[in-house]
Amino acid sequence: MIGLKLFKKIFNININMSLYEKYINYIKDTQLHLQPEQWDFKSNKNYTCILEHVNPYQGLQYLELIKFKTYFQNNLELLKDLCNLNDKYGKTYKYNFDNFSICSPTNLRYIFQAFLILEDIKNNNLNNINIVEIGGGYGGLCFYIYKLSILFKININNYTIFDLLEASQLQEKYLNALNINNVNFYQLENFENIKKDSYLISNYAFSEIPISIQEEYTNKLINPYIKYGFMAWNAIPVYNFANNINIKKEREYPLTGNNNYYIRFIIS
Repeated sequence: MIGLKLFKKIFNININMSLYEKYINYIKDTQLHLQPEQWDFKSNKNYTCILEHVNPYQGLQYLELIKFKTYFQNNLELLKDLCNLNDKYGKTYKYNFDNFSICSPTNLRYIFQAFLILEDIKNNNLNNINIVEIGGGYGGLCFYIYKLSILFKININNYTIFDLLEASQLQEKYLNALNINNVNFYQLENFENIKKDSYLISNYAFSEIPISIQEEYTNKLINPYIKYGFMAWNAIPVYNFANNINIKKEREYPLTGNNNYYIRFIIS
């Protein structure tokens, strides 16, 4: 692994941590003290600078992609219900997507990417799966993976989200409010219940954090515990971030950034 200064020099990265400071302080100072019905993080600029900022045009692009999935056509009412449930808390901005639902565009990205992840798990002949997510947002992707896994006949034994403490605390409250309870919320010093050969997810998180923290995740979590994974990669060029890793990458679709890819990997 290369050091942060050299990494930034090679890839011309300007890591702006002030946005994350505002994001964390907003969660800590306001949302963690409120009941779910009072949350407004999905429409607050201190939060939406990091998350919940898929615009209506992008939402329509995701909708056009998932329309061609068999799981979409056969489970339309379920997907509408899940969008309504995910939009229940946080006072999100909603838009009318013709022939589907009035919902936050972020739901459509979560559905599409959950389909990609569950398809990859199925293609690797995995069933009783242990999932680890780096950077879980407010828990939206976890919510959709749990709710949609039944369509793929995938059993999730264990789901763990690694994140900053305040983000983890909000995730736990949010997912509990939606009756998703079989989730661990960890920081990098806790590895209780993490199983060997787990499946890793990190959508727009791992590639955004400083390389020094990426290295810490690699050394403490990925190399010892991870076998398979899927990432929505952004911010920096894709590189071999783990030992003995075989990465397959394809351009993100719809494309939302110059360095954005979907990557699937196996660690031998």
